[in-house]
Amino acid sequence: MSGRNTERGGGRGGGRGGDRGGRGGSRGSDRGGRGGGGGGGRGSDRGGRGGGRGSDRGGRGGARGGRGGRGGDAFVVKPVYNYVAEFADEVSSENSLAAIKKLPAPAKTSGLPIALRPSYGALGTPTNVGTNFVQYKVTNLIFYAYHVTFPEFLEDKKKVRAELLEMLIDKNPFLPSKKVISHDNSAIIYSTVPIPIENTKVKKVPFVFSEEELKGVIPKARPGEKTTAGSLTVTVELVQELNMDDLQKSTSLLGPDNFDMQPYISALNVSLGYKISKTPNVFNVGNSKFFFVEHPESCQPFQRGLYLANGYFASIRPTFNNIVINVNSAAAAFIKSHTKSGKQMNVADLMEDYFGTENLSTLDNTQVLRHKSFFKGIKITRDYLGHKSKPKNLHEIDIKVTAANHKFEVDGKMTTVAAYFKSKYNITIKYPNLPLIHLGGTNYVPMEACSVVPGQQYKGDITDVKGMLDFTTHRPPALAGLVQKEGLKVMAKGDAEHRIGNKLMVVPSRVLDPVTVEYANGSVSYNPKPYDGKSENSKGSWNLNNRKFYRPVASVIKLNVVVLEEERFPLREQEKDLVNRAVKTFISESGKYGVKYAPAFSLNKITITNPYALEKKLEEVARSVNKPNNFILWILPQADKGIFSSIKKVCDVRVGVLNQCTIFNKFTRERYDKFDLGMYALMGMKSCIKLGGVNHVMSKEHSSILMKNNLPALLLGADVSHPTGAGANGSAPSVAAVVGSIDGFYNSFPGSLSYQEGKVEIIGEMEKMCVERIMEYHAKVGKLPQEVLFYRDGVSEPQFEILLKEEVPAVKAAFSTIKRKMNLPTYNPKLTFVVIVKRHNTRFYPLNKNAKTSSGKEIAVQAKENIIPGSIVDKGITSVKYYDFYLQSQMALQGTAVPGHYYVLYDENKFKPDEIQKVTYGLCNIFARAVNSVRVVPPAYYADLLCERGNCYMNGAQASRGETQMQAAKKMVGAGIHPSVKKAMVYI
Repeated sequence: MSGRNTERGGGRGGGRGGDRGGRGGSRGSDRGGRGGGGGGGRGSDRGGRGGGRGSDRGGRGGARGGRGGRGGDAFVVKPVYNYVAEFADEVSSENSLAAIKKLPAPAKTSGLPIALRPSYGALGTPTNVGTNFVQYKVTNLIFYAYHVTFPEFLEDKKKVRAELLEMLIDKNPFLPSKKVISHDNSAIIYSTVPIPIENTKVKKVPFVFSEEELKGVIPKARPGEKTTAGSLTVTVELVQELNMDDLQKSTSLLGPDNFDMQPYISALNVSLGYKISKTPNVFNVGNSKFFFVEHPESCQPFQRGLYLANGYFASIRPTFNNIVINVNSAAAAFIKSHTKSGKQMNVADLMEDYFGTENLSTLDNTQVLRHKSFFKGIKITRDYLGHKSKPKNLHEIDIKVTAANHKFEVDGKMTTVAAYFKSKYNITIKYPNLPLIHLGGTNYVPMEACSVVPGQQYKGDITDVKGMLDFTTHRPPALAGLVQKEGLKVMAKGDAEHRIGNKLMVVPSRVLDPVTVEYANGSVSYNPKPYDGKSENSKGSWNLNNRKFYRPVASVIKLNVVVLEEERFPLREQEKDLVNRAVKTFISESGKYGVKYAPAFSLNKITITNPYALEKKLEEVARSVNKPNNFILWILPQADKGIFSSIKKVCDVRVGVLNQCTIFNKFTRERYDKFDLGMYALMGMKSCIKLGGVNHVMSKEHSSILMKNNLPALLLGADVSHPTGAGANGSAPSVAAVVGSIDGFYNSFPGSLSYQEGKVEIIGEMEKMCVERIMEYHAKVGKLPQEVLFYRDGVSEPQFEILLKEEVPAVKAAFSTIKRKMNLPTYNPKLTFVVIVKRHNTRFYPLNKNAKTSSGKEIAVQAKENIIPGSIVDKGITSVKYYDFYLQSQMALQGTAVPGHYYVLYDENKFKPDEIQKVTYGLCNIFARAVNSVRVVPPAYYADLLCERGNCYMNGAQASRGETQMQAAKKMVGAGIHPSVKKAMVYI
C-alpha cells in the first residue's frame, strides 16, 4: 500500500495516473504498492482503494469479514485490440527560433507579455517517439462564417438554439450546400462555399420558423417578441471569411503580427466535430469527444443502469509550420437507454436493470428512495404525446404519489393517473403502485410512459474502478493502433479524407539522465543500461531498504493511538492485541528511518455515532493529548470521507495537533506473521515531513540550478479546486491554495488557503497568500528570496492571458507588500511563472528500445512499452512560438503514460530550456511521501493536495436561512489552519 491512501482514509487510488508510491520498507520490495493505476490521470502515490463502506468487496474484512455491497454489477471484459500502428517516415522537427527572433516586440497590453521560446533543450540522449497527432492540410480551404441572432429569451437555451440551427440549414438557401455546412450548436454556421443570402436592403437577413415547425422544440413566442404569434424569427449575417492559407502562413510566423488564429482553429474544429457527430450511433460530449453509444462493438455493460462506451477525442491545433489533429481514445460511462434486444428503455425498464429485477412490484418504496439520486436529472421524452416532445429532466421520484392514488381533475371529474393514461392514450400502467416521476410543477407521469434519452453521460461515482480501468487503459502499442486504425477512420470522411494524414506523426525526444536522490547515509540512482525488459523498469523508483531520512525528526515523539470502532462492530480483545502489536512494530520501523517515537504509547478508542457527537468526541481526545511533541495516529474502520474530514477539521483547524490516519485492516494486516513494513515506511515518510524532518533531497547537480549566491530560490505552487457533485450546482465555494518551500531541501512546503466564489479559476487572494509564503521562507532561511519559481496547476491554455493579466501581477504585488512591510528600499526578486497542464490528450509511443548517448553508450529509452521516465519533447507538436515542453517523469504501471505539459509563461530568471526541464524533472523525483518519481511537479501537486484538505475543512457546512454557502464554509473553517500547525505540511 502506498502512503497517500493511508492518510486519506482510503479513497480510490489515483485515477489512471502512473505514480507508484512504492512500498519502501525493510522487506525490500522494488515495486511498492499499486499506487495510482495506469498511465493517465494525475498519477498518484496513493496505493489501492481500501475496502470502503459502499464497496462491493465488503467493509472491514480482517477479523470479521466485510459487509459487502449490492453486488451484481456486470463483469467488464478488457477489450483486446490487435491493430499495428503506422508511423510517418519523416520526423517532424521544425525549428521556429529564426522566425521567433524576427518577431517585433509585443504590443503593450493590460497584461504582461507571454514568454517566447528562447531555444530548444539539448541535454539527454536523443531518440524519436511516435505521437497521437496527424497532419492536416488546410491549403486552398475557405470557411464562410455566418452569425445567427436569436431572440433574447433563447440566450441561455443552447440546446434549443442547436436544434434551430439544424432546422435552419434544412431551409433554402442553405439546403443545397448542406454537405459542406457545419455549426457550433450555438450561433455560428460555417460553410466552405458562400451561401447566397445577400439582401440589398438589410445586412442581417431574417428567417422565420412557423408555429408548426416549432412544435415540440420551444414554447410559443413570448410577449414582446417581434414575431407573428407562434412563430419565431432569426437573422443571419456573414461575419467573416476565413482563408486557411492565411492560417498556414501564421504558423510559420509569416503573417501579420496581430493575426488571431483562434477563429480559424474554431472553424476547423467545429467542421471536424460536426461531421463526426453525424455518424450513426455517435454522440458528442462537449466539443471534442465522440462516443459510439449503443453500438454493440464499442459498448459493455457496467454498473447497474450503466454501460461503458468507447469513443475518441479529436482537436485541431497549430504547431510551427503545421496544422495537426490530436486524436486519442476516450471512454465514458453512460446511462442505459436500450435493452439487449434493442428496444428503447423507459424509466421503469431502467429501474429494473438498476435493481436487477424483472418485477418492480417486489421493490418497496424505501429501496427506491435510497437510490433515487441515480435517476434524478435523467433526461426523458414523453412519446405518448404523439408528437415530437422536448426532452425533460427527471426532477424527482415522489414516493408519496403513485399512478393508482394520485388524482387530478379532468372535465370536472377526478381521475387517477392510471385511469387517465388508459382512457387518453390506451396505455395500461404495469406498475400502478410505483412512485410517479415529477417533471416539475404539477407534472407527474408514470415511469413506464417516459423514454430514456440515449447518449447521457453518467457523472456520478464510479464504484467499479477496476472495471473502468480495464476498459479504458491500453498499453501504447494497442492505443496507437486503435487511434490510427479506428480513430482516423471516423474522422476521414468526405472532403476531409484527402486532407487528414493517415499515419501518426513522429517527433524528436530526449531522455534526461537519472536523478540522484540523497539520504542521510547514501544516495540512490538508476544506472542506465541497454533494454532487457526488466532493469529499465526501475528508473525513477527505489525502496527504503537501509535508508535513513536525510534529516531525521529532531525530538522523540509521544504517539497517541486512537481506534475508531463502529457501534455494530465494537473492538474485540484479540483486535486490541493486534493493534498493540502493530503499533509496536510501526514504532520500531519508523525509528529505523529517522522518526523516533517513545516506546510507551497511549491506546484509546472512540465509538462512531452521529457526525455531531463524533466530532465532539474527536475534539475531546485531540485536546487531551495536545502537548508538545505529541502525535495522533487515528485508525479508521474503513475509508470514510466524512470521518476523515471530521478528523482533519478537528486536528488541523480547531485544536492544532499533528496527526495521521490509517485503515484498520491495512495497518494490522499480517502476511507470514509479519505486518506490512513497506506501508509503515511510507507512513513514516509522512510523519517525518509533518514533524519537521526531511526525507530526501536532490543531488547538487539538480539543486544547484536553484541556488544563487548560496541562497535557494523560493518555489511556489498554486491550484484551485472547484465544487463537485451537489455543490457544483449551488453556491459552494472553490478552494484556492498556495504552497511554498522554506529551504533549499525542497521537501517541505507549508501552505496558505483561501475560499472564493465557486468555479472561479483565478485566485483572488494570490497576493496575500504569496506574502505569507515569502515571510515563512524568510523566517526559516533568514533572508528574502532573490529568485522565485512558481508552478501553477489547474488552468488551461485559453486562461493564460488572464493569468498574465491578474495572477502574475498579484505575485509581483506581493513583493511590493514585503518591501513596505519590512521597510526595505527595494525588493523585486526575479519571477518565473510556469503552468502545468495535466488534462490534455497528448500521448507518446516508443519507437525504439535503445538509443546511444553522446559518448556512444547504448541505453534503454522505453520501459513497460512506454517512453522511459525523464523523456522530454519540445519540438514537432509544441507551440508555434511559446515556451513549452512535455515531460514524462513517471513510470506508468498500466495503460499509456500521460506526460506533463509545461508552459513557461513569464521568465525574468531567464532559465534556459535545459535548466527548467532538468530542475522540473529533478523535483518530480523528491515528492515528499513517495519513493518514485511523480507525474506532476511537487509544488503544483502539493497545492492540489492542500485544496483537497481545504474541502475537508468545510465538509458538512450547511447554510442557514439568509446565509450563503460561502459564509457557512468560512464560518466552519474560521481562521483556517491552526497557528500551532500552520508551519507544518498538515495536508501531506
